[in-house]
Amino acid sequence: MDGDGWNTLVLHLERENLFRKDYETLEKLFVEREAIIPEHVIGIMNVKSIERMQELIYLAQQMCKIENVLLVFRTPSSGKYNGLCDEVYAYLLNNKNVIDTKVAYISEISGLLYMFYEDER
Repeated sequence: MDGDGWNTLVLHLERENLFRKDYETLEKLFVEREAIIPEHVIGIMNVKSIERMQELIYLAQQMCKIENVLLVFRTPSSGKYNGLCDEVYAYLLNNKNVIDTKVAYISEISGLLYMFYEDER
């Protein structure tokens, strides 16, 4: 800070649990800023389906002008846990390009939920 304001914005983080606010969360992440553009952006949100997640990724690619963006989507797509999220998808974006993805799964063992990657089964 230089006395008048911030010199840099290192991280902009948004997290949303409500399905109906998924697009609003993307808008907050990628809003045009006059003075300072964040160096890194992380968005964590719940989505109802894989199809909706794919729509949001497409929209994010259209809006993104930031070099390092991590979008994390939690979805109850398999329906195994009565509305609880059972899959977690992570997308790494560089400007408008998806450069990496990772999927984690939720499993129940003795009444506890655990997250794991496919190769750990």
